[in-house]
Amino acid sequence: MEGMGQDGIWQFKASWRSTIGSLTIVFLILAFLSLLFAFVGGAKVGPLLAFLFFAGFAWLFGKPLFLGEWVIRVGPRGISGHALNNRTVPWRDVRDLGVETVQRNTFVVLTLAPEATESLQKTRRWLSGKKPERRIPLNGLKPQQAEIAAQAAYETFKERAAPHAAAAVQAREAEARFEAEFADALEQHTPLTWALYLVVALNVGVWVANVARGMSPMAPASPDLFRWGANSAWAVARDHEYWRLLTGTFLHGGAIHLGMNMLGLWGAGKLLNRLYGNGQFLLVYLASALAGSAASLHFGAQTAVSVGASGAVFGVLGAVVVASRRHRERLPKALTRNILTSEGVFLAYALVNGFTRAGIDNAAHVGGLVAGASLAWLLVPVVASGEDTPVRGRAGLAAGLAALAVMGLVFATPSPRINHRALFAGDAAVQEAMPRLKSAHEGLEQDARAAKAGRMTEQQLMERVEKVHLPALRASRAELERLPKAQGDPRAEMLGDMQQVTAKTVEALELQLRAHRGEAGPEALARIEQIKREIQSMSQRMQQRAAAQAKPAK
Repeated sequence: MEGMGQDGIWQFKASWRSTIGSLTIVFLILAFLSLLFAFVGGAKVGPLLAFLFFAGFAWLFGKPLFLGEWVIRVGPRGISGHALNNRTVPWRDVRDLGVETVQRNTFVVLTLAPEATESLQKTRRWLSGKKPERRIPLNGLKPQQAEIAAQAAYETFKERAAPHAAAAVQAREAEARFEAEFADALEQHTPLTWALYLVVALNVGVWVANVARGMSPMAPASPDLFRWGANSAWAVARDHEYWRLLTGTFLHGGAIHLGMNMLGLWGAGKLLNRLYGNGQFLLVYLASALAGSAASLHFGAQTAVSVGASGAVFGVLGAVVVASRRHRERLPKALTRNILTSEGVFLAYALVNGFTRAGIDNAAHVGGLVAGASLAWLLVPVVASGEDTPVRGRAGLAAGLAALAVMGLVFATPSPRINHRALFAGDAAVQEAMPRLKSAHEGLEQDARAAKAGRMTEQQLMERVEKVHLPALRASRAELERLPKAQGDPRAEMLGDMQQVTAKTVEALELQLRAHRGEAGPEALARIEQIKREIQSMSQRMQQRAAAQAKPAK
């Protein structure tokens, strides 16, 4: 039975129509599919391990569902539930009871009396340690049930845990008033967070402009991003295009990249914007963006163009976390706790994800994070500007230090590995030259097969070689030799082999033509056979290199 019984006890069991129920169902489906693959597929060990993994998580999350345990029970004697090891904690042992919501998950938080030894020991779980707090998650209930259960726990605590409950309730109400006054103060100092709206509009606007000018909306090409101002170590350090440090942060590698960055920016950015004001928010955002780009010059931007607002986003996240610790005496406790649990956990996850996945410029993340965290330590929240050093002085000092840090990173940039401008220019020339080169080789091979099959005489073949194939291959050879050479070009070996194959093909055809006319002796025929072996060897090497590049990295 759920809800309030005749004995005055509120009790709720886990529901399959809850967050926990949905997660359990997902893991059960994955476990079933893994078991199915183990019996149907050829490999056994992998699917069986996957089955054990998913089944274990299904049991971990769904244990209250499988065993029919109570998520929470609230009565005149005390409070109990699955998270309390199904033990009843008497109200006399509860010094405080609060309700928290983190990432849409509701918790009933109990603070037990230090002298309540029995309750502390019987309700201890492996994550609770020696803390007097005990958390009862209500994500095993439907949202409406969780709301009723939390209210029932709070009201029963006020009624049954007197007199110490009165002091706790009074303190909680005082904290609630402080939260309301704090929110009003932020609203008064920063009624419009136009700085956040501005940077979001710029990021989205640049992407729209990119797409309107023909750039791919989902996967823009690196040469296109470079033309729009992407960050590059060579362009910044050698060509002194320092503006790329900023313009690259407003470019993105597609709609998903843009969406993820703006999603990460919005919640933390709105809070930081209100807490520090529009001017200081822009300082944190832009300084973090520049610091991230400058740090990238030492890593990702050495070999690839770097784009994205990730450095700025990490700076904003780091600033929010540091501000919650630096000024915790001025912030509501619930706000500080939510920041540390939500933004702090997200930051840790994003950094670990960046270090473990290829293609992510984690140097920009770390650079932006350090800059944002450092600035938050120096700057003054708008609600405290009357007590500390004037905001303008702190902001000027922070801006100066951020500029020095960025300049130091830029001028200490190691020797760039790839000249992206020359690389992309060469790439365009290669894309233009390849069809003609391919057509020249294919035309020669087609006529050679025709002659071998008897559809063309040797005389006709030699005439085609002289009038068609040799001019085409000579033109392709000259075109390949004129291609722009870029330092660090990963295609250099491939292009070199193609030049060699074309040059040797031209040499062999010239010798073959001279031999056909009787202008060359046996040494020419020997040289032709040697060239054929060399071309075959180079072709095999090119195929092996292409296969190695296509093979996924481990």
